[in-house]
Amino acid sequence: MTKNNLNPDSAATEPALLAKWIEQAKKGDIQAFQRIYDLSSRKVLNFIYRMVASMEEAEDLTQETFITVYQKLGSLKEDAKFEPWLFRIARNYVYQKYRRRGPATVSVDARDEGGRSATEIVDERKGPQEAFQSDELGRVVREVISDLTEKYREVFVLSVIQHRSYQEISEIVGRSLASVKTDIHRARLQVRKRVKEYLKG
Repeated sequence: MTKNNLNPDSAATEPALLAKWIEQAKKGDIQAFQRIYDLSSRKVLNFIYRMVASMEEAEDLTQETFITVYQKLGSLKEDAKFEPWLFRIARNYVYQKYRRRGPATVSVDARDEGGRSATEIVDERKGPQEAFQSDELGRVVREVISDLTEKYREVFVLSVIQHRSYQEISEIVGRSLASVKTDIHRARLQVRKRVKEYLKG
């Protein structure tokens, strides 16, 4: 599938554009579905990558996710709920195929939608010693995220890295809003505690 060619001004009208493309894709418009893929595939890839820690597997699961989306798009009743529905499909593939595997690690190369590492905290203005300490802190953060249970890791990634709302995360993981808020809070506390321990050391 081709690379996204959206112009920078499209961000403000993205929801309207997405709704239009979904409507067209439901009617069999392949180009409209291609635009949906271009808009959403990187977000899905990033989420899956952080859960399975393998780019090759993440790419395969992303393709499987969008094949399912293409096949089942007509069953989506509320177009405004497309993204939570999309992430639920991606999450299901992760759990179906990798539940029996050990904890995944977060790759040092994992990037967010802006192309920046999720744990990138190095200030380019810092000297070698400060940069080294920042690299070490980034490594600690990555290890902490990888040590989180699946339950906490997925909501942490969706909230802190993917910037999904509590409501969206609740819909994606199929848990109550209160449960999601609690899990995100606990995950953040675990990350914070480990980072503080590193800084004190």
